[in-house]
Amino acid sequence: MASACPDIPLVVLPADNVVHCRTRPTAPVAAALTAAIDALTHLRAQLQDPNGAGDSVKEAMDAAVARSGELAAEAAVPTMDTAPLVPIVPNHEYFGVRTADIDDAYRVSEITTVIARTLVDLRGARLDLNDQASEVRAMILILRGLDPQEGPFAEARPAGEALLRVGADELSRWVVTHHFYFVLNLAAAAAVSRAVAALADADRDAATAAFQEAAVLVRGFTAAMIHSGDMSAACYDAKVRPTMAPPAVPAALTGRTQPEHKAFRKAIRKLVAASPEPFAKLAATGPELAVARDSVLDADLLDIERHIVITAALVGDDSSIIQGDESAESAIAILRTMRHTRAMAYYGLMRFGDNVEIAGA
Repeated sequence: MASACPDIPLVVLPADNVVHCRTRPTAPVAAALTAAIDALTHLRAQLQDPNGAGDSVKEAMDAAVARSGELAAEAAVPTMDTAPLVPIVPNHEYFGVRTADIDDAYRVSEITTVIARTLVDLRGARLDLNDQASEVRAMILILRGLDPQEGPFAEARPAGEALLRVGADELSRWVVTHHFYFVLNLAAAAAVSRAVAALADADRDAATAAFQEAAVLVRGFTAAMIHSGDMSAACYDAKVRPTMAPPAVPAALTGRTQPEHKAFRKAIRKLVAASPEPFAKLAATGPELAVARDSVLDADLLDIERHIVITAALVGDDSSIIQGDESAESAIAILRTMRHTRAMAYYGLMRFGDNVEIAGA
């Protein structure tokens, strides 16, 4: 089995699932991080400006792409020999992902490259401005986790955009944006886990901050999902969907076996079990905490609802690729059942929960 886009260099994700750094990068990398964060912050402001014009957004996007490219070039380290690394699931083989024990310098190199490639593609994507802003905000949060201390403005280094532009077709977009999606899932899982741990320690302020961070990351990976699907249904059916099913791969691929998203789903299940107080009860003693928890659960419901929307656009009423039987449920029906199951679990915890019931549940 080969990767879907062998021309895109392999991405090595940390085996410990940690996408933030424990140590500061070198001074030049820290400075480049600051410059990229500043450019992305300006871009987000332009995307959200009610009086913004097309030219100002374009200029801000070009600047953010340039700064992110400079950062990836500054943070680059010698690549490891990935030949001995075995993909832990078929999804990793397909998307060109491996996992390994890596130090912080390698972590920064890989994550900044993933973000820079995604931003290069975002510049040409036909994505809603609000989704662009959500994706950019998540990029800022991820970069801050690589060095939360902002350094002086970096002297411009020749951008590595030529190395970051890995293809302009829809299959390349599908792969590149999924790399960022994986990073965001790991970051969101970590944020939710920190919130649960803080609740166990009765540290409501820390739990609130972690929930707020998680909500930004979930909205970011939802936007990345929509970004990955920026193509016509005909294009998806002809160029992307066949690459995820036999004979292109030994067995049809499914997001349910994606380790990064599974880590997030596991964290959410722990959250629901560890924080069972109804919204009104929690809000009576900790209103900020109740709203922050609600924002994560609301973002998670919106994520699967938008998954349904994009599946309807790209797949229609076809069955999932993992179901060969023509009489099987449509992919949309399966997603709706998943959505309703989550809504049932979240109902009492949310400010405006969806009182849905599934027959036989």
